[in-house]
Amino acid sequence: MKKYMKIISISVMIMLTAGCEGNTATKGESEVPVIEDFDAMLNDQRTQVIVRDEPDTAQPDTIDQETEDSAETATEPVVPYADRFAGENVVTYNIETAVYEEGVVKVEYPQLVGMADEGKQQEINEEIKKAVTENLTADNLSSYDLKYETATKGNGIVSFIFRGVESYINSAHPNNVIKTLNIDLNTGKNVRLKSFADMALVVSSLENANGYTIINEGVDAADFSAFLNNGAVTDYAITLLDYDIDFEHPEMIPAGFSAIRDNHLILFIEAEHAMGDYVELEFDQNL
Repeated sequence: MKKYMKIISISVMIMLTAGCEGNTATKGESEVPVIEDFDAMLNDQRTQVIVRDEPDTAQPDTIDQETEDSAETATEPVVPYADRFAGENVVTYNIETAVYEEGVVKVEYPQLVGMADEGKQQEINEEIKKAVTENLTADNLSSYDLKYETATKGNGIVSFIFRGVESYINSAHPNNVIKTLNIDLNTGKNVRLKSFADMALVVSSLENANGYTIINEGVDAADFSAFLNNGAVTDYAITLLDYDIDFEHPEMIPAGFSAIRDNHLILFIEAEHAMGDYVELEFDQNL
């Protein structure tokens, strides 16, 4: 029996030894380093890379394009109409204030000085004085006060706006007075609305109540438009032709007045006393 047990034990040991050697060989083989091509590994394991949006502060192409577009669309400086009107006959001068007083009347008015053509300067100054001081001796006039402002001092045209107040005996309230002069410095004549404005544009703007700004405070645009279109101006085109003082026909009473200010047309339209007696309009378009 012992003999058999010994044989079995030896057999088991032999089997165990063989199994260990097999496992050792397998373990040794698995530990042999595997070398693969690194680029190939990257290609096999390549994944999509997501880049979050970030502001591009340089944008050279866009900036260059915008600069080019701005240069192309830049407009030339606008030469004021009062300077363009002169052409090559540029007139230099200064303005001084003179005062006319007689009874209840006081008028401050401009006089030109320093013009090369002294004869033309004297002619213009006489016309200015006559335009604002004559026909002011009404018997029932209790006070009359008029001052001026220089709306435009151009090389070809000088434009003045006269504003004042007149009162009459037994009158319920004083009245606002408006006059204007747009003097051609070469001819000495007053340039009237029909001679320098786009009349079709003015008529269209008044008819459609657009293209201008009402300067008077407290005057409602809708009320003013209704006032005009309810018979205050029966025919815009004909009425506008009679605007402004005509030095050659001083007896003519103007239907209204115009001026040039900041290269825009200014109109003074006679209106109700509640609107200030005259409504001042500044048109949007450059002259």
